[in-house]
Amino acid sequence: KKCVTTILSTASRRTPVRIKWTMPKPTVSIHTITTSYGASDIRVFEPSSYDDILGTVVTVHPWSFLGGGEHNTIGLARNMSTRGWRVITFKLKSTPLYLGGAIGGILFRHYHEVNHVAEVVEWAFEQYHTKNDTSDHRMVLLGSSAGAPFAGSAMAKIQQHQHAKIAAFIAVGYTFGHFASLGFGRHFSSVVGNSASNFCGSSSSSADDEEIPPKYFIMGENDEFTSVEQLESMVARMKSVNPNCKVEVDVVPSVGHFQLESPNYDPVVAEKVVQWLQDTIF
Repeated sequence: KKCVTTILSTASRRTPVRIKWTMPKPTVSIHTITTSYGASDIRVFEPSSYDDILGTVVTVHPWSFLGGGEHNTIGLARNMSTRGWRVITFKLKSTPLYLGGAIGGILFRHYHEVNHVAEVVEWAFEQYHTKNDTSDHRMVLLGSSAGAPFAGSAMAKIQQHQHAKIAAFIAVGYTFGHFASLGFGRHFSSVVGNSASNFCGSSSSSADDEEIPPKYFIMGENDEFTSVEQLESMVARMKSVNPNCKVEVDVVPSVGHFQLESPNYDPVVAEKVVQWLQDTIF
């Protein structure tokens, strides 16, 4: 078995495949849940018809210390939920100031952020997996910008210690760059892998392909944090460590990091994600 790696060349200037959907506007509900870090308000975007739900996507917004917030994922949630997916957004709890704030988060591998993501995923799994919207409920983790490294580390934690099963991992603008690695490099092994273990399975793993969550990376060609070459290098490392995993990369031409996470590109990203999920896990 070989790792399947697909890279869409920027030279082709490929545009997203347009998908026509006839589903009505989503319904939005708010749930207040108790986590290890206090109460959290969870917004759930769902197709109006329960029979249309394909699975649940938990989004992780960019790091608040860099200006990110739940608002960065609301537009994406609205767009994806009209295409058949239940999508969850929430305000990520950052490392508190008394533990060092941003610096403490970096030093302690963003322990608070990662655990908060894992607890939200666990809640979503317990909330929805018993309902008969799918025969095998699909849980997907989607992280944006610095939220992607947190989501990747939460993925590893969930796969090893919790009940939820993750069907796919999606990263929009993963911060793989050299400068970004100063703040988020400790999370890379959760996604790239290492010789010991990782959530995608080590090279010696005997797990079936179905047990290995596929990964999808979307980035702008002009990303200010990570170059296309750096992302391709990381993909090559994933391939060498995890020969059974599926990794796909989609580069959006002439777009920067912050453009890609702006509201103008929410429909584009949502369309790409929905199409990839349709092609990959169904």
